[in-house]
Amino acid sequence: MRWCSAGACDFAADPRQAAGETEIYWLPSLDPRVVHLTGDTTGLAVITSSSLPLRDGRPGDNGVYTKAGALAGCSTVLNSADPSADAPVMALIPLDSSAPTRIEALAHLWRILVGQPSGSPPGDLNPARRARLALTLRAVDGRQASATRREIAEVIFGAEAVPSGVAFDDHHLRSRTARLIRDGLALIAGGYRKLLKP
Repeated sequence: MRWCSAGACDFAADPRQAAGETEIYWLPSLDPRVVHLTGDTTGLAVITSSSLPLRDGRPGDNGVYTKAGALAGCSTVLNSADPSADAPVMALIPLDSSAPTRIEALAHLWRILVGQPSGSPPGDLNPARRARLALTLRAVDGRQASATRREIAEVIFGAEAVPSGVAFDDHHLRSRTARLIRDGLALIAGGYRKLLKP
């Protein structure tokens, strides 16, 4: 389902939802944590496509994208098999540079399917990295609003931490603010895709 607004924009997800409540889907070529399921050709599989506890199916060119598990630690599944069929499924793991992450993602999905504690998905961002990424985006927002580096630093680090006058020119918070802006610009220019690959 795609969402439309009064401005005739087409959104892949409901723009009124909070980011933490929105199901996001990436192509397996971009996110190695997507587990690709297909019909079993080995005769060994015991889980069938119709028995998978999947939700929120979205059709794609190469199958149906779905989620398994709780929203905070869910697995993304691309199911190329007929989702309504009672036939067993197996996972495809390309032997590429991301194979270790793909295998961890499959193990994560397996734990969800058998009811074991699944933990965080492989490559999940730790809290410190999440906090820094939030700061980079805040810094870029300030820059795009024509704020000076000093103003950005005062908002991010607190006005009391930022020295007044020319003392700011050599201060570490000026350099740190510049790095946040640089890294934030790189993120919005497509660098965010690197976050998908640990």
